[in-house]
Amino acid sequence: MEYQYIKVTVQDRIATITLNRPEVSNAFAKESFIEVGDAVDLFSKDPDVGVVVITGEGKHFSAGGDIYSFRDRIERGEYITEARVLNAARMAVRIRRCEKPTVAMINGAAAGAGMSCALACDFRVVQPSSRMSMAFINMGLPGDTLGIYHLIKLIGADRAELLLMTGEPVRGEDCVKSGLATIYAEEGKLQEETYALARKLAAKSMEGHMAQKRMINRFYYDQLDQFLLPEAEEMARCSRLPDFTEAVYAFLEKRSPVFNKN
Repeated sequence: MEYQYIKVTVQDRIATITLNRPEVSNAFAKESFIEVGDAVDLFSKDPDVGVVVITGEGKHFSAGGDIYSFRDRIERGEYITEARVLNAARMAVRIRRCEKPTVAMINGAAAGAGMSCALACDFRVVQPSSRMSMAFINMGLPGDTLGIYHLIKLIGADRAELLLMTGEPVRGEDCVKSGLATIYAEEGKLQEETYALARKLAAKSMEGHMAQKRMINRFYYDQLDQFLLPEAEEMARCSRLPDFTEAVYAFLEKRSPVFNKN
């Protein structure tokens, strides 16, 4: 199958999905969410695939939302729709419920929806130059792509709230220390460490992995579906407020946003 915004390869029972918009730091287009989800579903059912790796082309994993497209929508009076947010969330659900182990190879920045995509994976591999950031608050937004849900599951509510409410990036070493990431690779060895893990996983029992993931998802991620609509409603609502418009134009004008204090 051919895709517009991602690349897919399969080698030695390892499928790799690469976000492929390096000119915008792999920011998600509307279609990107659908393409990633479709590819994950395809590999989930493929008996010749034992593990799925997700990464980004070029310097960064993903910058998250495409702020230039945000500006265009604001100027058309469209803002963010609930349908778009639901598309992002459904991608995260498909990653979370993939029958095969999923590994995020985080090159450079994973911000906003990019970080949320990585959090939906079973494992995350980082190096010193990796950065993870729940940057939504810097845009006056609460968060999408099930980032809040997965973040709290991984590191607990209090530490999750700190990352969500400050929007500050977490460097590679601290990602592992805090529980955000699984493996810390030496600089330049990110791919080597990622595929070493992937080969180890691909050599194990596929049926065993599938059973493990069914139990984990059933009893640990059992409220996933309930989160989708409230997340979409809050994102759509906040995108219509002055803070979002101010944040978009501040980013494009390379200045700090001045948020509404009323």
